[in-house]
Amino acid sequence: MTISVTLPEGMTTRAIAADDEKDAYCFVQILNKSGEDLEGGHSAVQGMTKTGNGYTATVYLNGNETYNFLFWATSGDEKPEDLRHVAYNNGETLAWAGKELAEWSANGVSCTLKHVVSRITLTTTMNLTVSGTNPLTITVPTTFTSYNVLNMEPAEVATHLNYTYTFDPITVSGASETTPVQIGRFYALVGNEAQNLRLHYKGPLGNSEDQIPNVPLAPDTHVVLKGDVANFGLVSGTITATVDNEWTDQEHPFENL
Repeated sequence: MTISVTLPEGMTTRAIAADDEKDAYCFVQILNKSGEDLEGGHSAVQGMTKTGNGYTATVYLNGNETYNFLFWATSGDEKPEDLRHVAYNNGETLAWAGKELAEWSANGVSCTLKHVVSRITLTTTMNLTVSGTNPLTITVPTTFTSYNVLNMEPAEVATHLNYTYTFDPITVSGASETTPVQIGRFYALVGNEAQNLRLHYKGPLGNSEDQIPNVPLAPDTHVVLKGDVANFGLVSGTITATVDNEWTDQEHPFENL
């Protein structure tokens, strides 16, 4: 019988996630209805075969029995040992997951996976250069490094505090309030809570690290950060100059040479 899965069309997003990985690697694990291993090693994680519109695997199970079917897809090719404890590296790895509790029959099982990470994209409204001399980082206070597909949530024991992402070098030109330019993006395994991110651009004027408050991070969500990154962390102020039309008269005698 056949198990088939498909990936979603795109993230829940405030901007189009155009470069989502579609050529992912997909894996399946089958457990009993209580979420425990089957006897005889039949709960080992196995890879699925890519098809035109998803991934499939052929398995043989006892009909009329109910099973937990766990699915994990990722842009990395390393096979997890157990989908109840999938290690995750924040940053560049896109990941999806899905779960079906179903009675096995000749119809097989189908599942549509969803993103388990949040995609964070940074755009700027002012030109700038990011380099080794002028690095740019964003720190997420709370992320996770393991996911439990059986519970469809991050593993609390794998909490990672203050994950910092360093953006690749880039020179931005033509940025404005109406035409912001993307600096970069990364993925983070997070819970459903707003977080106060910290952005630090070590610009030519020595910008301080500053906070971006209440960013609504959540799985399957694309958050776009937009602002003047070049001057973020600097103190703005007004410089004023006036012209006094009242002259101060000073007499200074001189003689012809």
